[in-house]
Amino acid sequence: MEFRAKAVAAMGDEEIVELYWQRDEQAIKETDIKYKSFFLYVAINIVHDMCDCVACLNDTYIGTWNAIPPARPVALQAFLGSIMRRTAIDRFRANKRQKRI
Repeated sequence: MEFRAKAVAAMGDEEIVELYWQRDEQAIKETDIKYKSFFLYVAINIVHDMCDCVACLNDTYIGTWNAIPPARPVALQAFLGSIMRRTAIDRFRANKRQKRI
């Protein structure tokens, strides 16, 4: 029996935003498929630790879930990138504070 990998086509930004507006959990999965590597790239350049990057990734998904129903972003990648960047900077500052104590 032969197995072939299926190519998963990423959903468009408008469809992803619409899923968030419908409060469909599939929106988080589609965001993960399309933007996970971008998120990790942003986070690793700030916190320099993969465990913290994964924590920032989860916080970004929660932040996006809470932010999109009142806001309707035009440029989804920029909107998500700002949430990830803010989350990673907060994580970096928290780690830096712990080292001072």
